[in-house]
Amino acid sequence: MRLYSSLKFIAVAIVLLLTASCIELEEHIVIYPDKSGDYSLSLDMGALTKSGMDAFKPSEAILNFPQTVENAIKDVSGITNIKADSDTKNGKYSVSFHFKNHKVFKRALMQLAGLKYGFVIPKYMKVGKHRFKKKDIGPLIKKQIEKQEDNPITQDFMGVEVSSLINVKTVIETPGNVKNVKKNARAVKTSDPEIVEIKSTLKDILNGASTGVVVTY
Repeated sequence: MRLYSSLKFIAVAIVLLLTASCIELEEHIVIYPDKSGDYSLSLDMGALTKSGMDAFKPSEAILNFPQTVENAIKDVSGITNIKADSDTKNGKYSVSFHFKNHKVFKRALMQLAGLKYGFVIPKYMKVGKHRFKKKDIGPLIKKQIEKQEDNPITQDFMGVEVSSLINVKTVIETPGNVKNVKKNARAVKTSDPEIVEIKSTLKDILNGASTGVVVTY
């Protein structure tokens, strides 16, 4: 029975490595003409949930981030339509909200910082009439991860770095056609003229890939 369990674990692991997509983290930002916007952050661990490979799952603190964010920003003036969802059965977690302007967004992040989330920074984004800027927080992410001992994210499994199996995607929807994209070689215009996407893996970010971008429209 023990041998069977070991073989089953290895088989599942190989399948996950071949699909090269264990965890999906997506940030979605929508900017409106009045400089307000919608922000959402979603974590999809469906592949891990179905495999039963709990050893590679993030901590409970991370999985509870939708409720943590909701509780922290619910009383911030200018933050509305907060939605937090945790689907533990399917391994999907998300939080979204509307912000009046980037100054309100900053206040919301400061509330999170008040909860001692060291990776949060006040000047995360800035919205202008025809320009959007998002700060590169890659160095802060790396610093936060390196503080944690025996973090499975920094380990190798069957010759593959776990961080390379964590896909990170940012989607930015602008109120007009995108004219220029700067400060990030991975940022690309999509078939929709008003949308920019940035795709990378956590490994890329830990190795210096920027999470920031400047978009003019």
